[in-house]
Amino acid sequence: MPVSPNSMRIGRLMGGVILAEIFSMTAFSTFAVTLVDFTRIWQLDSAQAGWISGAYFAGYVAAVPLLVGLTDRVDARRIYFLASLLGMAGGVGFSLLADGQASAMLFRAVAGASLAGTYMPGLRIITERLTGPARLRAVPYYTASFGIGVSLSFLFSGWLAQILHWRWVFAVSGLSSALAILLVAIGTAGIPSNIESPAPGPRRHPLDLRPVFRNRDALAYILAYGGHCWELFALRSWLPAYLLFAWQHAQSGLAGTAPSRWSMAIVLIGVPASIIGAEVASQRGRVRLIRWICLFACIFGVVAGLMGNLSFVSAVTALFAYNFLITADSGALTTGAVAAARPGEQGATLAVHSIVGFLGGGVGPVVVGWGLDMGGGITEGRGWLVAFLAMIAGSAFAFLAISGRSGQKPVDSSSPSSSN
Repeated sequence: MPVSPNSMRIGRLMGGVILAEIFSMTAFSTFAVTLVDFTRIWQLDSAQAGWISGAYFAGYVAAVPLLVGLTDRVDARRIYFLASLLGMAGGVGFSLLADGQASAMLFRAVAGASLAGTYMPGLRIITERLTGPARLRAVPYYTASFGIGVSLSFLFSGWLAQILHWRWVFAVSGLSSALAILLVAIGTAGIPSNIESPAPGPRRHPLDLRPVFRNRDALAYILAYGGHCWELFALRSWLPAYLLFAWQHAQSGLAGTAPSRWSMAIVLIGVPASIIGAEVASQRGRVRLIRWICLFACIFGVVAGLMGNLSFVSAVTALFAYNFLITADSGALTTGAVAAARPGEQGATLAVHSIVGFLGGGVGPVVVGWGLDMGGGITEGRGWLVAFLAMIAGSAFAFLAISGRSGQKPVDSSSPSSSN
């Protein structure tokens, strides 16, 4: 059966933007896979390392209101290209100039600002070029690319760190942003943007995000996303360090690339989890599914925190289950926020979604670092149990937030994914 030209255009659009997002995520895990080395090179404690990890998300939050809010006014492609240049500056700048906590935080913040202008604007590049059911059904597939990018970042950065100086790890991550620009340009060529018309009345300033806070349906998903990101990014920031602890606690010999390789595999399980979760949510009820996921994530988070004391295999097995659960509601949360957005406010809604989410993502790694220090540090099993208790606070908060949803019918009900 021949493929229609429209299907080919959609495939090129989705493929180009998703591949671009994967390459733009190269910088995500560069500090996580070198974190233990930096605690020795720069004499950092766990809390200081957590601040450097958190700076990435702080940069994201600082840039989101402008970069994502503007997508209600201009083609998101322009925002994406500008942000990719920031990604180049963050990676190459860290490589050449970082020499301690302060400079490392600065360049990680710049890299985080780059993510602010590529992740949600990348989603808008797709949704403002699609209509009908395809518009919402594309959301979980795009958000799943985030997990693919993170997992490959763990693998690629860990491999580079084993064979090259750490400065090359960050330099290569910056240069990957240049390839993202090319892929978006190819994927969107000849496919015009169709930005939603704003609601009647006075034109909203792109930085005025107040209408989103009056949309209770969207706000419930947004707040739950904040708890989700707290837990998810705390795990990803400390995952290689925890796997190294589990290896050294129960294995003999050098760990080598084992922590980064297994980090990649554990994060990668989140890709099908996000897509499956969004599809199940469209059939069984989005809010109900998110609640159950949060409850089970709390249970498996505690189990994962205990398994590192038993064996490396036990820790890896528990982490696969735990990461599957905490990513299973990712697509459902973002699809819910998009579906609940009012006409002309999708960019603003995604901006607030990102701000709240990545505020959680920025604070989570820091709190986990504090928990580790209180429990005795990264070499103590008690410290890691406290760390995982700090992580699952995100799921507990998400459960409470999504339970406060008003239950009103979403504005965009054109897709089965919009059912709640």
